[in-house]
Amino acid sequence: METHRLCIGNSKPLYLDITKKLSVIEEILNLTILKLEQDDIEILNDFEEISKSLGDLETIISTYLLNCLLSEYTDSSKQVSNSIHKLSSKKQGALIVIEKDDPVLPYISDGTPINAQISSALLESIFQEESTLKNGAVLIKSNLIVSAANKLPLTEQIFWDRMFDYREISAIGLSERCDALILLIYENGTTSFSLDGNIYPFSRHQKQ
Repeated sequence: METHRLCIGNSKPLYLDITKKLSVIEEILNLTILKLEQDDIEILNDFEEISKSLGDLETIISTYLLNCLLSEYTDSSKQVSNSIHKLSSKKQGALIVIEKDDPVLPYISDGTPINAQISSALLESIFQEESTLKNGAVLIKSNLIVSAANKLPLTEQIFWDRMFDYREISAIGLSERCDALILLIYENGTTSFSLDGNIYPFSRHQKQ
């Protein structure tokens, strides 16, 4: 099984930004503890500030991790990343498969050929509500969108902790069979990815 690591340490500005934000959160937490001991009602404002700070930090880290992962799979990582963030902000569901070393075609079926250069606009248009290609997965290989509306193999795993939807069990099923990166965008704005038979969150849905 291939090991994937955060590459935050390779970016000094990002590392400093994250540590600075963590230090601010630590200060707020320390003040919150004091207010708790004093039964200070202002502690409620502190919780709101902590939640917002953690949400901002999650966005920074998840965005960087996404670009870091994508750079291993395609030179068009920025285009893919932009499309994911735009689809997420629109709460438009999507499933994107990016091939690495193992061929993906033996495991997928019924795709519609696209064979076009990767662009954020094209990826977004494929998953628009009125698109006939929105159901199924887009297949990306190197810098090319190969096909859309692909059916993926389903996992045979049984999950007891929560219900997984069709998109998730398809992503897990394919990631069990090859080293492709499978990206998921949910209708609530949440994003995640699948590797090695597992699902990992990029970001959670933020309440409006």
